[in-house]
Amino acid sequence: MAIGYQFDNTKRSVKNEYEIKNVSFIKQLSVDTSLPHYRYLFETDQGAVKIPAFELARALFFHNRHLTKAAYSANGLTELAISDETVSPVKIIFPKSTSYPVSNLTLKKARTHFAWLILDPEARKSFFSIYQFFRENPESVSFNFSPPSLKGWRLKLAIVKDESSSVSEVKRIESILHAPATEKFYGVEIIHPKKKFIDESEGSHVQRKPGKAPPVDIAPELDLGEVPGFGKRRHIDRTSHFSFNISGIDGVFLAEGQPKAGKQKLSNGTQSKSEKAGVGPPAKEGNAQEFDPTLNQNNDDFKEAAELPHKFLMFEKVVKDLGNLSGIKLESVKCGEFPVPTNGNKAILKTKDGKCLRFFIATFEIKANKIIILEADTTSLEPAKGSGTLILGLKEDATKHFKEIIQNFADRGAQWETKFIEERALYCKSCRHPRIKNKDRIFTEEEYKETWFLKLKSEMGVFL
Repeated sequence: MAIGYQFDNTKRSVKNEYEIKNVSFIKQLSVDTSLPHYRYLFETDQGAVKIPAFELARALFFHNRHLTKAAYSANGLTELAISDETVSPVKIIFPKSTSYPVSNLTLKKARTHFAWLILDPEARKSFFSIYQFFRENPESVSFNFSPPSLKGWRLKLAIVKDESSSVSEVKRIESILHAPATEKFYGVEIIHPKKKFIDESEGSHVQRKPGKAPPVDIAPELDLGEVPGFGKRRHIDRTSHFSFNISGIDGVFLAEGQPKAGKQKLSNGTQSKSEKAGVGPPAKEGNAQEFDPTLNQNNDDFKEAAELPHKFLMFEKVVKDLGNLSGIKLESVKCGEFPVPTNGNKAILKTKDGKCLRFFIATFEIKANKIIILEADTTSLEPAKGSGTLILGLKEDATKHFKEIIQNFADRGAQWETKFIEERALYCKSCRHPRIKNKDRIFTEEEYKETWFLKLKSEMGVFL
């Protein structure tokens, strides 16, 4: 819950009566202890801002009731899961007795946030400081903790300007646009005992019939006086208003888990009864569904490809070499699938391997600027097409613009629309691919990669 949130029954909306700003943080200046809930004063690129301690903790940590409960527990995050950083990929392991829902880990942003909590030393220390303050002040209604360093972070804030001073008061943190991890990890496997998949392999030893589930009310009425019951359905409010975007921790995935029987079917001929949803922990005498508002559950930026084409391995080698150059830092390199066209155009589906057309994206930091290299794997189309490598510096709200650009490519039949891209970018440059042969011979793969690297290096030089 946050200031400005409104509920029409279980449907959440935001009343935006405040000014919205995207703010880059420089350093923490001081702590205001004059009120029960402490407030932190930060220097930013748009002047000083003051954030209530609880609102900052909500945005950083209190994304669901399980994380909130762990913050007030002596065991903290170790109560939820443990990590093993001696193996590759790094593993995060939930105990068999866990009550943490696997459904809270189905989206990439939620998995990456959980990995950040478990693996990042500053995040762990800050999280535990909530319990430390609570333990030292058991009778106090005040709230305090030690936030991690926000230097280099970028937040979307709902603020009120104090005309009597130069300080803006933060009423609500809308989103965390950029949060650099203090330690980098690529490839993190989350092992959850309740992650299941339907085993459809031939010759399964046990043939189990799917069970029948009683009908449930999927739109219960919110009643704050009702007590949730044990074994009742959880009514999850997955808000899309807030997202937590971490850089430096990539490739976080859920292990496959254990096989299960087919999906449950609803009992025939029975209508669901009208039910209520209550807040708080389930109780034996309760009879309501549990209303569970959950943060950071918006759709991911794009669908990552399950299989990597050979050309991606070439692309990955080239961009990693670029990332080793002085002044250029490679933050991530990924392979994604283009989204389904909205206009029925099927060009991106006509590929040699029958899979949806893929793209490669590398994100760099150059002199505090975010630059991306974007490559569509058009050589895998049937017939193959040529397209250049795009070098982009996107405008504010880069995630939104990137989604629009790849959607437009899919809708236009696997073609980049220069004008469309330029409207969403501060910088846009298309770099032609190297030739694969000349009059005398076909170039080797190593020669091709070296030429590709030199061409991109030359184009990236404008940012240095």
